[in-house]
Amino acid sequence: MNLQEMKSLGWTLLALLFVRAFVAEPYKIPSGSMIPTLLIGDHILVAKSSYDLRIPFTDIQFAKVADPRRGDVVVFKYPNYEQDPSKDGYFFIKRLIGVPGDRISVKAGVLSMNGQEVSRETLNLGEFPSITPQYRRNPDSVSLFRETLPGQDHPHILQQYRADLEHIDDAVSTWERISGHDCIQVGTAIKGREYMPDNRLMNQVCEFTVPEGNYFFMGDNRDDSSDGRAWGFVPRNFLKGKALFVWLPWKSRALDNDWDYQAKATEGEGGPLLRWQRFGLRIQ
Repeated sequence: MNLQEMKSLGWTLLALLFVRAFVAEPYKIPSGSMIPTLLIGDHILVAKSSYDLRIPFTDIQFAKVADPRRGDVVVFKYPNYEQDPSKDGYFFIKRLIGVPGDRISVKAGVLSMNGQEVSRETLNLGEFPSITPQYRRNPDSVSLFRETLPGQDHPHILQQYRADLEHIDDAVSTWERISGHDCIQVGTAIKGREYMPDNRLMNQVCEFTVPEGNYFFMGDNRDDSSDGRAWGFVPRNFLKGKALFVWLPWKSRALDNDWDYQAKATEGEGGPLLRWQRFGLRIQ
């Protein structure tokens, strides 16, 4: 390699580092907490300058760009309030539900915000494929809803398990006998803080207020998501950026999830590894 080629390579590497540090960064979806919006194996691009500009590879902010908005799908560093060394450096992706000052509660799986129930409607299955391509649900176990948060530009789709919603009263009654309360406190259902005997109680959260400088997140797969209901709030300096679009929709054959039950029946275990219809899918 001659000197000119070395200079060209050097400038290329610097450009790539600049893009990764300030413009966009790829992430892979490792779990099903954002189904149906994002599927396991989706590779996405995240805009790193959505909210704040930071010194590269640090959490030190030097310029504010914009405030996060309800409904944004955001990548952030896990706050790890339980101080579990195995979770240091983890990044999560969830939907931003509450901004500083919001009063939020969850009753029987339905959100309320600032004294009003959040608007949502049962999704017409005939409309669904055009909204989130190549998601397949089991109609016997899953219900889909179109939810619109206050100030959100577009509604989003969420998934809940029918059995969890239908039997939430049983879980609440048991919890009331144990604790004397008919709901759980936000951010306490993690190891060492509060024993929670039934995961269905994540659908029954007492009213709380999002603190200044913090944000509250939930997964779109509401009954199978480790999110702010369990571990609390995320400080602003932990936010990495807003999710933009799917650039590589990869599917793992090793995973057996509710969303792909139909694919297994029609395509078999040897079905395609790429979900072609999801290329370039805008995340909203």
